[in-house]
Amino acid sequence: MNESNIAKVDFNLLKSLQALLEEQHVGRAAKKMHVSQSAMSHTLTRLRDTFNDRLFIRHAKGLEPTVRALELANKLNFILNEIDVLLAPKSLDLSRVHARFRLQTHDFIVASYLANAIREINDAAPNIIIDIQMLSKTAYDDLDAGKLDMIIGAGVKANPKFMQKRLIDEVLVCLLDQGNPVLATWNAEGLFQCAHIKSSLLDEQDDSVTQYGIMAGMPERKIGLYAETLNLQLALLANTKLIAFLPESMAEQGRKLYGLTVKSCPFPLPKVTIRSVWHERHQNDLLHKWVRSRISDAFVS
Repeated sequence: MNESNIAKVDFNLLKSLQALLEEQHVGRAAKKMHVSQSAMSHTLTRLRDTFNDRLFIRHAKGLEPTVRALELANKLNFILNEIDVLLAPKSLDLSRVHARFRLQTHDFIVASYLANAIREINDAAPNIIIDIQMLSKTAYDDLDAGKLDMIIGAGVKANPKFMQKRLIDEVLVCLLDQGNPVLATWNAEGLFQCAHIKSSLLDEQDDSVTQYGIMAGMPERKIGLYAETLNLQLALLANTKLIAFLPESMAEQGRKLYGLTVKSCPFPLPKVTIRSVWHERHQNDLLHKWVRSRISDAFVS
């Protein structure tokens, strides 16, 4: 360890660098750090001296990170998270906690489960700000880099280095308009004669309806509409002959909001397992454990 390098670093500088990388704008970074714009400009000068690099190039809309700044970004979030854990108190006083908890998940999980949990978290700890994002292809990389605190997903396949917990197993059911004529002959053959709504994010090999049709020798599946998220499918079913295959909690939302019909699927489909995933660095973090507990409770209440 090069102690001379550590001695010249002010850790507040690293927090400012993190804000500049996230905002890519001096004014917004200053607001985030609760300092003046001139103070942030001075901090940027110090950062350039510390790292012997321009770090950011100014343009009309703000700042563009240099290659060196982007290299630092990959390590910075992890380092600052580790420092937070190192300095964290041994007991949790929610009245004194100020934090932003970044979570990626599916929209149907928010609607069916997380909305209540987030309200409870806000009531108990109003200074914990939940930042909800839709699940992305970079979620695990972001979790590893410290840009995310948790992933909650259906059918997620986590790297063994991440911690995870099974929250619930959801039954897949059919959702359709109450006037759909297929209801008169409710069987697998009838369903495969109809057009389906399908998630555009789901690969064929991961689509249990498609896989059942192939194995059972059904006619080629007809896709009448693609929708990126499950929540979008609800509003698109009314007054159509389309059929959606959704987790039961999401289908119930469609019944309540749009008067749609929920039916058990006439052929077997595997249940959808919803899991929470987090990095092992947060396993014993008191705040993270408390939020995890509140979220887990939402799936059993």
